[in-house]
Amino acid sequence: MFWLNVDYPTWIWKLHVDSCRFCVPEETVNKGIDELKDHGAWMSFKSFDEAKKYFKENSKPNSIWQPCKVCNPE
Repeated sequence: MFWLNVDYPTWIWKLHVDSCRFCVPEETVNKGIDELKDHGAWMSFKSFDEAKKYFKENSKPNSIWQPCKVCNPE
């Protein structure tokens, strides 16, 4: 499983594998789990390609696609 951290304040969309130490999906008032809120969301995907497709279809031109450099999702 893959988790995409959609962060609206920075416009960085960072992809992690679920076992990554930096992958901490947690719902907050401003950030959802599989539900976009004011500051974004943690979105779950079954594959790298599915996450990348979601990014291409839903991001803005200034958004940054950034696979995690620790877990190297592929």
